[in-house]
Parts: sequence; structure tokens; C-alpha cells
Amino acid sequence: MRALERLRRPRGGTVRVRQAVAGGESGFTLLEALLALAAALTVAAIIPALLSVRPLGADVSVDGFTHLEWRLFLQQLQIELHETERWSTDGATLYLQKWNGDKVSFSLVKSNIIRQVDGTGNETALRHVRAVSYSTGIRGLFVQVTATDGMVYEAFVARAF
Repeated sequence: MRALERLRRPRGGTVRVRQAVAGGESGFTLLEALLALAAALTVAAIIPALLSVRPLGADVSVDGFTHLEWRLFLQQLQIELHETERWSTDGATLYLQKWNGDKVSFSLVKSNIIRQVDGTGNETALRHVRAVSYSTGIRGLFVQVTATDGMVYEAFVARAF
């Protein structure tokens, strides 16, 4: 058993510490530790870039209707619905009457669904839309969106109370 320090107890009860020399064993120097840390950080920085690489020649449209934007639109619409006293639609435009008196509308303008508060502002809620239709229900509303690529997306946005 090798150890850096060994305790020896002589018969007199005093404790003496003796340094044991480890023969042939050496640890990392500070420079080696810094190089290992730099290598680990480099690998950690490269891995996310490698995971997002797309094959060359892949016909994946980056600027188009995406499922992520659709999900975010539905989440925003659900949050708006929870803050709404009543809602109505004329088919292509959704009108929400908030509890604080604001009137929010979602309408299709130049292939984008635009959110406006009291008729002002142009917040883009969903892009690359060819057509949209809303139909109201007792506990929520039905949304049907046709993307510019022709795909049709449908959802029911419910209100919890």
C-alpha cells in the first residue's frame, strides 16, 4: 500500500509523520490540466454544430410555413383566449373582447396573420398563410389554416373556464 503520508505510532504515544516518496508516479501538471480542459471545451463547442448540419442538396425550405410557428401561434391564441371575455368571428377575422376593454383581432394580411390591438399595430402572429378560417364554439374556437404550400392545418383552441 502506497501512501503520501504514513502515521507511525511509537510505544511512547507520540505521533510522528513520515513522508513516503512515491516512486515513479507523477500527476498532471497545471499546463496538462489546462490543455485537457481546452480540448474538452472545444469538443463541447463543436458537437451542437455537427448535430445541426443538413446534407448538401436537401430541399428543406427554411423560409416557409413551419410546424413550430404553427404550435407557437396556437399557444399564443390559447393565452389570448384565456384573457378574453367573449369572442366572435366573421370567418376570416377573429375578434376578441378582453376583460380590460381591449379589442384584439387576428386577420390575414398579405400571407401573414396579423394581430392588432384596438385597430393599431401589426404584430405578425403566423407567416406564409394562404387562407384562414375561424369558427366559434362554446368552450373555444376552431382554426383552419392553409399554408402557401397547400397544406391544411386544423386545431381546436379551448378555454379552460
